[in-house]
Amino acid sequence: MTMIKLWTLALICTVLLSCSTDSEARDKNKKKQHKEELSYSQMPEGIYVRMITLAAPFNTKAKTGNWMLPDYTAQDVLAYIEELKPDCLERFITGKQDIHKLVPVDKGEEPMTVLQFLNAAIAAGSENCIIIPKLNLKWGEKFFWDCAQSLYDMPLDRPIRNINLDCWPDYWKEHTEEEIEAMLKRLKNIGYEVIGINMTGGYHHGYGYVDYMDFNINKEDWSVNTKTLNRLKKDPDLKQFFMYIDYPGAMDEFREKNTVDEQAAIYINNIHPYQETEGFTFVYAIFQDDWDATKEFTSKKGEFKGKSMFEITKELIEKTRGGK
Repeated sequence: MTMIKLWTLALICTVLLSCSTDSEARDKNKKKQHKEELSYSQMPEGIYVRMITLAAPFNTKAKTGNWMLPDYTAQDVLAYIEELKPDCLERFITGKQDIHKLVPVDKGEEPMTVLQFLNAAIAAGSENCIIIPKLNLKWGEKFFWDCAQSLYDMPLDRPIRNINLDCWPDYWKEHTEEEIEAMLKRLKNIGYEVIGINMTGGYHHGYGYVDYMDFNINKEDWSVNTKTLNRLKKDPDLKQFFMYIDYPGAMDEFREKNTVDEQAAIYINNIHPYQETEGFTFVYAIFQDDWDATKEFTSKKGEFKGKSMFEITKELIEKTRGGK
């Protein structure tokens, strides 16, 4: 075989090897992109906080969302998220949002749209932080589906593929099993990969479409409602379980029946230690209607030395992550 033929053969082999390597690299990039896309929808393990920032009034004629925190600007909220570094901003928004609408900002700051604020909020959280919106099942059907579609279509840096449904017990009392299953199937057909339900007020299975359920604290002694939790664990389709002090009823009672010192003790002694042993995640409420964890203070002479419930929450979050 001549030198020219050998050189030609070597060149062909080199090209084929290069093509194969390039193909493998493209496949790896595709798999990486697919993995990253899936991470937007999966339920992250870790810290869940509730800061209800943008919501639509419970009015089927509402066209856009509205800012729910009159005492705070976007910069304030982002600073709190940065401080806590949550893995999930649970029920951070609800209702149909106008992504071009402006949110309140500090004096001298550049204007910020809803879309810019939501992307900034995701970036301020943990590396895998996601937003999970709420959909209210008591809304009119047209408004409900308009919201479901618009939230899915929102062009976030980390798109919404996980939705949480509220008022579940009332919904299944007022609808047939066929209607309920059709509603859940339609959410899946839109593209939602994960569906959660707040079942406070009564359990009902999710027809194989529901991935996680939320349950309420035991209001009798402010302990983990293990009876309800154990019932949920029997559902083979449920993968995760989240406990609330559900607003408004339970949260109102929590505040009326317990001093802030007692509230802090409940967080520390009744809830936090049992998350790992009982297999649930507590959703820490930061801003929810008239509850503001930054403005609920323990007594200065008491065990917690005047710390706010926000500070107590932050300490528990750091403890969960293995901090000092």
